[in-house]
Amino acid sequence: MSDSDEYEPINGSRAKFSVKRFSFPVLGYAAFVLVLVLFGLCTKLDDNSIPTMEKDEDEMSRVVVEAAEVPMMGSYGMMIDATAMCVMGFGFLYAFCSKYTWGGIVFNFFTCALCFLWCPVCTWIMSVIFHGKFERTAINVTTIVEADLVTAAVLITFGVCYGFLSPCQLIVLCLVEPLAMKFNEHIVVNFLKTSDAGGSILTHAFGAFFGLGLTYGLGVKPEHIPEQNRRTNYMSDTFALVGTIVLWVFWPSFNGALLFNDASLQQRVVINTYLAICSSCVTAIATSSLVHKGKLSILEVQNATLAGGVAIGMSCSFNVMTWVPVLIGGLAGVLSSVGYGKLSTWLESLGVADSAQATQLHGLPGMFGALAAALVVLFSSSNQYFAAETQWKEMGDPGQITHFGLILGAAIVTLVISFVIGLANGVLIRIPICDKVEHENLIEESPYFVLSQRSVLHDFIPHEA
Repeated sequence: MSDSDEYEPINGSRAKFSVKRFSFPVLGYAAFVLVLVLFGLCTKLDDNSIPTMEKDEDEMSRVVVEAAEVPMMGSYGMMIDATAMCVMGFGFLYAFCSKYTWGGIVFNFFTCALCFLWCPVCTWIMSVIFHGKFERTAINVTTIVEADLVTAAVLITFGVCYGFLSPCQLIVLCLVEPLAMKFNEHIVVNFLKTSDAGGSILTHAFGAFFGLGLTYGLGVKPEHIPEQNRRTNYMSDTFALVGTIVLWVFWPSFNGALLFNDASLQQRVVINTYLAICSSCVTAIATSSLVHKGKLSILEVQNATLAGGVAIGMSCSFNVMTWVPVLIGGLAGVLSSVGYGKLSTWLESLGVADSAQATQLHGLPGMFGALAAALVVLFSSSNQYFAAETQWKEMGDPGQITHFGLILGAAIVTLVISFVIGLANGVLIRIPICDKVEHENLIEESPYFVLSQRSVLHDFIPHEA
């Protein structure tokens, strides 16, 4: 690699890229020091993790806490599943572009690690702002799962802005968006009294529309992206399919990991999610074949098959008949597949840049999930609605209509907050301290990695995306 500020890619074409060589490590270390200091001030080990001593005759011995006394440890397996979704599922899914395979995996990995650390601090900050409590955040399995849910929203935003952000800009995103999401979550849960166990709007729709606002703030348009940088190849698409399968398998854990205190509720969440995501897999693949006149689009198989997990998130905790999640998941698969097949082209004609087309997987199905949950509540005859704070509430008249309105209001509030703060964040990360990705280097990883002829993955037989 030359000492100049220009990078010469392996293919011989000289791509100009403004590289402030040490801005990424400097900002990266600064972010780490910030997290380190705030961890010392704002967090603590959970009480169950701290050893206690008791006197046994004349000797002191450590008190052994039985596993049954700490129910949250029963969600450890689900916590690992949710973490695997973020690190492996999204990571491989974002390997789909042949010129951003390493970028998709590595920057996804980096985003996960930084957000996992930053999220407990964000919880403390929101507690201070809204409750005036300066109590330290206890680090336990629940805290880690909550960090997974927040990190997933950031990863969805990363998908919308896939290849648009420099590493420095990505650090700013990791610090800003979790705060914005926790703020929106507090509004939805505590003021609008709306439950969203699986994050249809709190995670998926929020991340998608935050990303759209971010791209507008960055000023990136579809015509700015070099056509050759959009291409996939057989190997990159195969990596993405592996990510799809990881996400598909672990999605029930993602939706149910926090509900360890109620076994019947957690089982219902898992079952409803399982039914919905199976349904979306069937309908998405069938719809892809219909839209493309008898052939399948691998892009829709990689993404639209997961739409049921997104759409069922808000209603996965509801006490409904088993055909309801099957219907919601099936409709979400159709909606997402049609979105990838038809809507994405129309959005690009309007100047909407969404390089991973995450809007079709997370934005639209997330909003559809809110509408479906509102309709389920409106027409429910069981008088059982799973409200915020994981408590059952009676739904007598006019409670159903009230909850219907609150859910739709929560969806609108989430859309507005996510887009506006995303737009502001996009403007913020254009400041000179952050590297800017030039148009010719959008969705191009070569400026960020040490490459050699033997390490380039672009040499596999390519095909058009």
